[in-house]
Amino acid sequence: MPKVSICIPTYNNLEAFKKCLDSVLMQTYTDYEVVVTDDSSNGEIKNYLNENSNRENIFYFKNKKTLGSPENWNEAIRKSKGEYIKILHHDDWFTHENSLEIFVQLLDKNPISAIAFVASKNINLENNMIINYNRPSKEKIEEIKNNPVTLLNGNFIGAPSATIFRKNNFSIFDSNTIWFVDIDFYIQILLQNNNLIFSEIDAISIGASPTQITKSVESNKTINIVEHFYLLNKWGIKKIITSPIEQTTYSLIKKFKIKNTQDIRKLGFKDSLPTDINKLFKKIFFSNLKEKLKSTIRTIVFPNKK
Repeated sequence: MPKVSICIPTYNNLEAFKKCLDSVLMQTYTDYEVVVTDDSSNGEIKNYLNENSNRENIFYFKNKKTLGSPENWNEAIRKSKGEYIKILHHDDWFTHENSLEIFVQLLDKNPISAIAFVASKNINLENNMIINYNRPSKEKIEEIKNNPVTLLNGNFIGAPSATIFRKNNFSIFDSNTIWFVDIDFYIQILLQNNNLIFSEIDAISIGASPTQITKSVESNKTINIVEHFYLLNKWGIKKIITSPIEQTTYSLIKKFKIKNTQDIRKLGFKDSLPTDINKLFKKIFFSNLKEKLKSTIRTIVFPNKK
């Protein structure tokens, strides 16, 4: 049985997959298997592996039907045999030759930890330029450990490719989510075991492009609002006011111009809402009113100022 299962859920984009796989094959740590679950609409990835790889530790599975994200991720993990799970999305890649070793040592040296992550480098795939680094502070990591739900205020762990976790602690990626799927997954694990381990080495590179799912949904009102309240209900958050995620909820409602609970219901959300949600609507109402009054006063006092 291999120590690590490198799970690569794929969907088309052969060139990205080649780069991803090449970064795996150059690793100095070799006690691994590669599990590829293919959601592609064509046979390019399958044909490439048939023609270019005869390695016994690479296992390819073409999904009988399109599973979509994140169920394709779950399928790769289900097919795995390793003690450790290393998700590696097909448009991400290991930054260094010893990246996998860095990941493995994080769990080897911290046997009570269920999940670990590394700093990640976000790369614009169109021009190959570095967008930014995800390298949270010690204070932010402690905040996550003390209250995993605060990840809703910002995904400071990063994409699943930045993590490694033990298979015996595997919680499935929730197929009811798209935008918050990774956050929800981390919270599921950390609520059971909050021994979160981090390395400041940028052992993973995350490819970013306009065609990715995250880019298409980050401004989608329905997905953002419904998933936000779905997760609040799932995590048992009954009250928003004075909670660690009050400001995030406030900003989200204001951003998408949600005026009342009926607006949330119209988007398709059917579960319980926080008991004090109407208080938050009132705060937003008076905040908007205050902004309008300030704007009106400025117009009166400075009529010629643009």
